Amino acid sequence: MLYWISLALILATNVVAFTDPPPSESKESSNLPFQCQARAWVRAPDMVPGEVIAGDVKIKLSGSCMDAESYALGLRYKEKVFWKLRREDAPIPKTPKLTYNRTSMNSDLFKVRRPFGDPGNVDYNETEWKAYEDSVQNKDLWSIHEEERTAFEIKSPLTDAGRDPLSSSSTTQFGVLVPNTNYPPGLDCRVGFMFTGGTTDMISSESIYEYFVEIRFSNGTTSEIPAGMTAFAPFYLPKENNAPSVNVSLSPGPVHPGSNVKPSIDELRSNYTIEVSFPEGTNVYRNSSVNITAIVHRTGYTNRTETPVQLCAFSENDIEWHSQELQNRSQPFLPPTKLLVPSVDPVQHWGFSQGMPPRPVCHSPCREIKFAATPAPLTHEGHVFSSSSEPLSLSLCVNHDAVPDFSTYYQKLGHRVKLNLHIAPDPSEPWDNKFEKINWEKQIADVDESDWVPWTPTPTRRRFLSGDASVLSVIPTQQAPLLSTPVHYLSDKARQPVFVDSSDIADLRLMSLEERDLIAPLAQPSIKVFAKGEELSRRYCTGGDMRYPIYVGDTWVKKV
Repeated sequence: MLYWISLALILATNVVAFTDPPPSESKESSNLPFQCQARAWVRAPDMVPGEVIAGDVKIKLSGSCMDAESYALGLRYKEKVFWKLRREDAPIPKTPKLTYNRTSMNSDLFKVRRPFGDPGNVDYNETEWKAYEDSVQNKDLWSIHEEERTAFEIKSPLTDAGRDPLSSSSTTQFGVLVPNTNYPPGLDCRVGFMFTGGTTDMISSESIYEYFVEIRFSNGTTSEIPAGMTAFAPFYLPKENNAPSVNVSLSPGPVHPGSNVKPSIDELRSNYTIEVSFPEGTNVYRNSSVNITAIVHRTGYTNRTETPVQLCAFSENDIEWHSQELQNRSQPFLPPTKLLVPSVDPVQHWGFSQGMPPRPVCHSPCREIKFAATPAPLTHEGHVFSSSSEPLSLSLCVNHDAVPDFSTYYQKLGHRVKLNLHIAPDPSEPWDNKFEKINWEKQIADVDESDWVPWTPTPTRRRFLSGDASVLSVIPTQQAPLLSTPVHYLSDKARQPVFVDSSDIADLRLMSLEERDLIAPLAQPSIKVFAKGEELSRRYCTGGDMRYPIYVGDTWVKKV
């Protein structure tokens, strides 16, 4: 049951409120006191190439809606790309030095603090900081672009069209004929939040299959109500399951996520590479695991006491951007990308803080590393020496909502193996973070007090190296056999879905794929470039409530 809650929440979800009469060609809710309130829901299975699916749409009007004349059900697929790139000829200045004064909170009870972001206990050169801030915020030194491609948009009148007065509550069955065309997998736009500011380049994409209801009023205007998002399950041809062996170079990450501060340079640090092999091949099904074998190779000075402790491996999204502007541009952190799949448990009426219901997550355990001892005659001399660990066997887990490989208009979706090496560094190595050094030294000094405090000291210093290899191929768990291979949605021969009457579904399913494809028209995609100043990094899921847009596959599972 959906609850009637505050108007602020209602307008942010799948509800639209209209003034009387509605604004001309308006597709947005009005901020004026409403007289006609509309809500819409769809429940339907995911689309599959060459299938005919059945679904239901429910529309509910309340208030004074006498001017509403007809309904139409719509379905579209949109995808977009956004980037904010620093001009290569205008590098960002080095971050000014900040000094944290831990006593200033008490020493100056009358200090006037800056209203944004200054905790009051930071000392810095205001002139240097202002120059740095001005450089980062100078929009002329950044390239900002947002572009959206609509692959298809279809509409169909509902049975209530033309009825006077229009029913205030109606439920209608509908059908969708899906052509034998492979569209991209449906992604969950409710996840994937990423930091939108700062000094780093930002590249993001979104896509959504969305149902909507269009209401036409007596004065000729229309308004649109979101009715939920759906998904597409593309067909995958069998792929050769290669079993390659790759060498992965490791390097330290940035000192702080989202910053341009690089780790300190120590010429005496050892170099590490990891030899990774895939005895079972690189094809891995969603919600399963694949075994890998790893050997850690170290080259460094023999009189250094750094020790590799453990190796962790996990799968990670991999994106290859197609736009020329994005070539050789990288982001230190990619936002998570998840497939839209029906919830394991029925969705309850979750609150804002609870988000989505929990789903099972598989874990890839780490493994301890064992190296042979350095030859005794070399331990006290500065010789360069290479050594290798014993082979490690790790289980690489892929979640049930991992996105299968697919090439879209803006990007190529894939997966990579991410490797993290944990090292106990040599005591002489420089620290990358001054405050971590202070805290660590204090814990070492206070280690004899561990029995008298409620926390456990962590006197063991660690640093991390990471690397990756784009070799994984994630494929669906089950696929029904197809008599004909689908065409790719970017092909000139691609066709778009079409609404059909629910009473015709049984007969359509008896037709051949070729006959059904003749009913679906050729796709006619369109592209929109947003004007300067109107660009948004996120556009499809912005409400902050993880329940919306509703995934209609979840409500379909509840029905069946």
